[in-house]
Amino acid sequence: MTTNFKALNLEPHQQQEFVRFFFNMPEKAPSTVRFFNRGEFYTLHGDDATLASSCRTLQIKCMGTKPQLSYVCLNKAAFESLLRELLLFRQYRVEVYTRSNQGKSTNDWKCEYKGSPGNLTQFEEVLFETSTIDFSNWVMAVKVVQNRDIAVACVNIPEGKFSVCEIQDNESFSELEGMIAQVTPKEAIMPLGDSVELNTIKSLFDRNGILLAKLKKSDFSSNDVLQDLKRLLFFHEDQQRNAAVFPETNLKEAMGCVNALINFLELIKDDQHFNQFKMSTIETHRFVRLDLAALQALNVLPKPGTKITSGGAAVSKSSSLKGLLDNCITTQGRRLLEQWIKQPLRDYNIINERLDVVVSLVKDSTTRSVIVKDVLPRMSDLMPLARKLLSKRANLQDCYRVYQTVRNLPKLIKTLTDMEHECIKSSIADPLKDIAMDMQNYLAMIEQTLDLDLVDRGEFLVKPSYDEDLSELHEEKEKLLLKMQKIQRKVADDLELEVGKTIKLDYTEQHGYFLRVTLKEEPALRKRKNYTIIATIKGGVRFTNDQLSSLNDEYRKINNRYIEQQKYITQEIFEIASGYANSLKTINMYVAKLDVLTSFAVAAVNARVPYVRPKIHKEGSGILNLKKLRHPCIEDNSHISYIPNDVEFDKNCKIMYIITGPNMCGKSTYIRSVGTCVLMAQIGSLVPCEEANISLVDGIHVRVGADDCQLKGISTFMLEMIETSSIIRTATDKSLVIIDELGRGTSTYDGCGIAWAIAEHLAQNLKSFSLFATHFHELSRLAEENTNVENLHVTAVVTENTITPLYQVRKGECDKSYGIYCARMVGFPDDVIQESVNYQTKLEDLEGMKHINNFEQPIKRKLVKEADAVIKNVMNKLKTLNSENNDDDENILKTIKSELDSQENLFLKGLVS
Repeated sequence: MTTNFKALNLEPHQQQEFVRFFFNMPEKAPSTVRFFNRGEFYTLHGDDATLASSCRTLQIKCMGTKPQLSYVCLNKAAFESLLRELLLFRQYRVEVYTRSNQGKSTNDWKCEYKGSPGNLTQFEEVLFETSTIDFSNWVMAVKVVQNRDIAVACVNIPEGKFSVCEIQDNESFSELEGMIAQVTPKEAIMPLGDSVELNTIKSLFDRNGILLAKLKKSDFSSNDVLQDLKRLLFFHEDQQRNAAVFPETNLKEAMGCVNALINFLELIKDDQHFNQFKMSTIETHRFVRLDLAALQALNVLPKPGTKITSGGAAVSKSSSLKGLLDNCITTQGRRLLEQWIKQPLRDYNIINERLDVVVSLVKDSTTRSVIVKDVLPRMSDLMPLARKLLSKRANLQDCYRVYQTVRNLPKLIKTLTDMEHECIKSSIADPLKDIAMDMQNYLAMIEQTLDLDLVDRGEFLVKPSYDEDLSELHEEKEKLLLKMQKIQRKVADDLELEVGKTIKLDYTEQHGYFLRVTLKEEPALRKRKNYTIIATIKGGVRFTNDQLSSLNDEYRKINNRYIEQQKYITQEIFEIASGYANSLKTINMYVAKLDVLTSFAVAAVNARVPYVRPKIHKEGSGILNLKKLRHPCIEDNSHISYIPNDVEFDKNCKIMYIITGPNMCGKSTYIRSVGTCVLMAQIGSLVPCEEANISLVDGIHVRVGADDCQLKGISTFMLEMIETSSIIRTATDKSLVIIDELGRGTSTYDGCGIAWAIAEHLAQNLKSFSLFATHFHELSRLAEENTNVENLHVTAVVTENTITPLYQVRKGECDKSYGIYCARMVGFPDDVIQESVNYQTKLEDLEGMKHINNFEQPIKRKLVKEADAVIKNVMNKLKTLNSENNDDDENILKTIKSELDSQENLFLKGLVS
């Protein structure tokens, strides 16, 4: 750290003033970062400077004397890059402070902009200028009403949605956790307090990595919320603005949560939010219950902050189910795909409707190709454009982008109609056709008012024929343009370049008109003092000269007069266009739906082994048969030759499988592939099987090997107990339960006992379809006591120093433990291996087993049990021996030996021998 006497070009007393100001600022949370806008650059101070330095390896300097204050400086590009990382990936809140008068040395800094992972409104232009919003951006508010009754409200600002509900939950708040998984909020708020319920909810958000803020209890009052909703909710022009007409406003406690969200996100302070939002009820019962543990265990979503690619650097598409299925072309399609994956359906009819569309797109490769390559790429994301139109903040370029998309609707509709598929026609094509008819007037308005000839030049202006003054200004502009083209030809001759090919006259809103040559021709400009280089970009070198610069300045002045003159016309255009905002959102919805279903079709045909349509049975049918099932993500790896397996569930026969076998031989992959396949079917995707019969499930509950959450104070064992407790409380006889290696985090006896009790409860009481992978071989005995339980095992071929997994799942229990073989493979010392073998021999009665090693496990157990009874009887007789009477003792011993010799029990014969 270095001290800079002239820190930030401030005199020592100015530095000290800022240091005092900084240390007197209100205390902030560690998860909030404060930027200071100093005009040409930004600064961060104290802990924020340290954080920025770790992210960007910036030099930390120091200002002031006593006390000193550390700082780092960032230019505009570095500020935008760090801002994007903090908000989108690291889940920090951000504040940007500016001064009202940059010329004075006073420290009247005020917070001008605020942003958080759930509220990116004020930074949208910075964050998404070159990219798009391809994720859902929810903020959740939770309030405990009484005991375990809770009120929940969620808001999605970019999509303009409020969702609310009031539910009764259990003491571990399993329903809330399922809701969190469906919504996956970027941040959450809840009232201050220290009750057991609030602490449980807080730990729930912490465990799921959600940024949490606590507000005063009074912020969760619903007293004034209707007045705010009157301005925020969307109403048609002919509707009376009365928020009470929405039935959701009758949920008073949930409205308190809405009020807290409005205040926390300061929605009322920005009029661009007015008339933007719609209100709905959170209907968790419509969807399969999934919690974040299930989403993570099944690798449904990529890990936060990872960048997905189809090859090369970063994380491969097949690292998650979302990545594998994401062949979407549009931004709105990617958002909808994420929503569908987190919200698998329980509706038999809608699932089959989706499957109908996907199958038809799989079969019709020509139409699928047209949709992917020619139709969807022309569909802009209309959500942000609709928001701009509604808030009256759109410009003519926005109106033109809407025009471009709407103009392409007829081709999309014709492409779908030509498929002659009734489901596609009724669910997508016909609704789009109706909206396209309504949008004809919009298209006509843009064609009549906007000068489309100028669009290619990057200018968006009203046609000059609309007004005499506009016409005169247009003529002046055209004369100037001709002069600039003349200069272009002169410069081309001077540089010996070809007009229109190697030297072009270009226009941008920032620079106006300038000349551009390719990077290859850049040497022609060197040592030419009569030319000024503006910028060097990938597309070439931008430059100008004095004549062109002068004409450009004159052109800009006239253009500004033109823009000012056309204002009354553009205001009318924007007023009319805002009336189409709702239609644009509807178009977006249908385009997204088509994009996702097409994406499913592409995934199905591009798979190494094409996916098949599952036959869906209604919920409660009690059948789950998957033939030659594969794990979609693992089989996508080109270096893997995947070995498929079957699974057969029937509520009247087998509802639970206990799976044993060595590590790394496919147990976990097998059970996860079942959960992944069922999830795929219930979002409307084809599945990686040869044949699939699937009864709809109401929940997919997963407990697999967990990492320690030491930063959150949760051990492996505690986390698995929390997750398993949630399963026991929420699973039903219509659920699918997947448990892998339960009980490893505690002693062998405790772990085995807990695993047995849970497996028995699932089989006898809940009667869920269950897959239970375990290293506790004792659990195999459940199959002997419960006819609806069956043992499965994975096998391996072993030599002295190797284990070769076969990845085949077979009936019956595993016949041996492979732990010592694993130890040899990884190079354990010989003496340790030998000691293990000796101890194993004692534990497993190796001598007794030598005649029955190849027997089935149930037969082995029966023989051992019979031998135990004989040995117990022998021990009782030995207790009668009397050392004072050797003759009697000798007779008793002869009798015992004779009885043992006459036994046919092979285990006993092994011991005696």
